[in-house]
Formats: sequence, structure tokens, C-alpha cells
Amino acid sequence: MPLFSFPSDLPYSMNDVRGEFDRLLDRVMHGGVSTAPLDGQDWAPRLDVIEHPDSYHLRVELPGVAAEDVDVSILNNEVTIKGVKMVPDEPPESVRRLRGECRYGSFCRSFGFAQDVEDQTVSASFKAGVLSIKVPKSPQTKGHKVQVRSADD
Repeated sequence: MPLFSFPSDLPYSMNDVRGEFDRLLDRVMHGGVSTAPLDGQDWAPRLDVIEHPDSYHLRVELPGVAAEDVDVSILNNEVTIKGVKMVPDEPPESVRRLRGECRYGSFCRSFGFAQDVEDQTVSASFKAGVLSIKVPKSPQTKGHKVQVRSADD
């Protein structure tokens, strides 16, 4: 016989409690290290940033988020992605949620670039729950090849 048991009619499971505890422990273990994606938020979308010779490409996973619920802006070489993942309709009282790992609510992610970027030509597209953002580098920061001429001529 177990020392402690939960009633079977609780609206959450031990897996839900364990998941929340794991997330809390993860935040505590990052002591001294920035946890910017989650600071003050219940969730934050994952993102990849890839540098190309002439631009940066950001890929943001936003499953369950509609394109009209996402806002992308750029200011001072920093891209900010804001949005909201709407809570789906709650199941009727006659059914029981067995697991609740999905996160809902508003989010905000920012990524700053060390180099100047062309903020007027940033483009964004949304397909199959993935937001793709292309941020062109400023011509001054792309660099260029210098032709070396012989002084002997």
C-alpha cells in the first residue's frame, strides 16, 4: 500500500506536477545565467538564428499560433517577435485532462545583432507553424574584397 496517493478525480496528473517541477528546477539551475526567453513568461517559442554572408535568417517555431497573432518589429538592430497562442476551448466537465504540457498565452522574444542591419528590408513569412524572418546586413557591415594592385607597374 503506498504511503501517499492522489484521488483519481483531481484535474491534473502527477506528470503535470512533475513537468512543472522540472521547469522550475531548470530555471533555478540557471542561476546567474540569463533565462531571457522565459523571464516573466509562461512560455517562449524556440528559435534558430543562422548567419549568411549577406543576411541573418531567424526560424521561430510557433505551432498552434495563427499568423495574424504574430507581430515582428525591428529597432536598433534588434528583432522582436511578439504574439499570443490562444487557449483552446476547455474540455467539458464530463471528460478529464490526463496531461497538460502545452503552453498558452502571450510571448515575446528578441534577438540583437552585433552588426548593423537593413531594417527597412526585413521580410517575414509564416508557413506550417514556422515563422521565417530574413534580416539583410547593412552594406557597410557586409565587407568587401579589396583589390591589390602592384606598385611595380
